Amino acid sequence: MSSKTLVAGVVVPLVTVMDRRERPDASGADPLLEHLARGGITTLLIAGTNGEGPLLDIKGMQGYAAEVTKRWRELASPSARVMVAATGAGGRETMRRIEALDAVDLDAVVVLAPFYFRHTEDELLAHFRDAASHGRPVVVYNSPGYTGNPLPASVVRRLIDEPGIIGLKDNSGDTAQFAGFCELARGRPDFGVAQGIERQLDVALRLGAAGLVPGVAMLAPALCVDLFKAGQAGDHETATARQRDVDRLAALFGLRPGASGVVVMKTALHLLGLCPPHAAAPFLPCTDSEFTRMRDAVSGLDDLLRREGVSLR
Repeated sequence: MSSKTLVAGVVVPLVTVMDRRERPDASGADPLLEHLARGGITTLLIAGTNGEGPLLDIKGMQGYAAEVTKRWRELASPSARVMVAATGAGGRETMRRIEALDAVDLDAVVVLAPFYFRHTEDELLAHFRDAASHGRPVVVYNSPGYTGNPLPASVVRRLIDEPGIIGLKDNSGDTAQFAGFCELARGRPDFGVAQGIERQLDVALRLGAAGLVPGVAMLAPALCVDLFKAGQAGDHETATARQRDVDRLAALFGLRPGASGVVVMKTALHLLGLCPPHAAAPFLPCTDSEFTRMRDAVSGLDDLLRREGVSLR
């Protein structure tokens, strides 16, 4: 298997299903995992941004990842792939999280830049090299909106020379920079670049993206797979049409402007019977008025959702 396949196709950034006491509950993830498998998804990203990764303690992350991974390999085998984000504010915390995953049957770990403090290029390089030295394949996650440490092309160029680093997920939203990352990746056939910005999926495929990581794939996995296949085949007219449908789904995030999409996504999934709505503190559940607007918005997407075999409960 080429390591590039780990970020190729549609990768779902899975929510962390929680019980009422905000404890990760892998047993509650079955309806969502079954929905994703039916929609043609093969690869999961656990404990990323949608998965509230930085809010999970190491023990909770480890147990949840192990149980979900086992179940996913049963559902999506033999093509099942699983990555887990190991997100720490600094190098030591990141390494502790990577080490906690040693017993989990993973294909790769996903590592963000450190956050809170600003770091030099050499410090960022050392951070990712240390992560790769642990022995697991590493996918670098560029999310400057969360970390405050954007990865310039000069850093990515040097990371591509590291054999243990096998891909990049980009959430910068910078189309020109994304194109540059894809151009750099062409120099290493087993290194893939994936787009995490939902409104730029079709454009990313035209620029050479190996994969897509859209949160809305939890709602409409088959739609996102169709978009990817059309883009890869050069059928840009179909890809653009599918992108318009993705944009309709992504509009849900505007129901809570300026906030993370975690609560919005979990509420939408709850309305479809796929996931409880509970999120980790300090996230707050939808207010009554927000819930009403969410329900109305999800109802307005019925034409898309019924194609996926789900509907408002």
